[in-house]
Amino acid sequence: MNLKLGIEDKVAVITGGGVGIGKETARKLALAGVKVVIAARTASKLEAAAQQLRDETGGEIIAVPTDTTSKESVQALVDTAVEKFGAVHILVNCAAAPGGLVRNAIEEADEDALMLDLNTKLFGYFRTAKACVPYMRKAGWGRIVNVGGLTARCTEALSGMRNTALVHFTKTLSDEVGKDGITVNIIHPGVTRTEHIEEWFAEMAAEEGTTVDAIVAREAGDPAALKRMLEVEEVADPIIFLCSNLGSGITGESIAVDGGLSRAIFL
Repeated sequence: MNLKLGIEDKVAVITGGGVGIGKETARKLALAGVKVVIAARTASKLEAAAQQLRDETGGEIIAVPTDTTSKESVQALVDTAVEKFGAVHILVNCAAAPGGLVRNAIEEADEDALMLDLNTKLFGYFRTAKACVPYMRKAGWGRIVNVGGLTARCTEALSGMRNTALVHFTKTLSDEVGKDGITVNIIHPGVTRTEHIEEWFAEMAAEEGTTVDAIVAREAGDPAALKRMLEVEEVADPIIFLCSNLGSGITGESIAVDGGLSRAIFL
């Protein structure tokens, strides 16, 4: 049985690649021999992440500051990737506000914040895919993995509409580009130990006068089948699988990587 990933010397663009799931995905792709372009808004933090990843992996990794709400910025990102490495084969979309910006009742919901959520995540993912797909078609091979969220499948927050729309976008695009050797899938992470989540849980604990461990147990431990928070590598590994030749038969799928947090049955 050949379990090689088969993606050596491919070129990947990762939005939201400076922290959390995006950064861990970049690290694992670089270790697999992929040339990696990470993108995020803050140039100094992004370059620091790229340098750390280069030191850890010895891989070819560059940082391109990018605002995914801007078509011009996204096009410049992809142009830079092609100028540097000659192609784009893999796109992993992670750039978004974790949990969304609108989590309150509709009377207090901020329309501008909701529009920013949609512009950054839904339309941001659309922009990057639109810019990358022509190069994937040219290569006759491509992988797109969108990082969504469990709110695509529940009624927890108004911002969840961005993830539901992403499922539709993912499935529709997969139908269009499958004939060109391109797969498109979406991953819904559960509660994952990232920099943002750790900060958020610490703030919640301070506001409620309790401990971070108590917050973790309530939000991730007690409700999940695995009874714990996920680590970033546990979400990155399925992404790598979908980016590789091992996942070549999977497209248009919406996959929860949540430690059993969601209990719905999907047939």
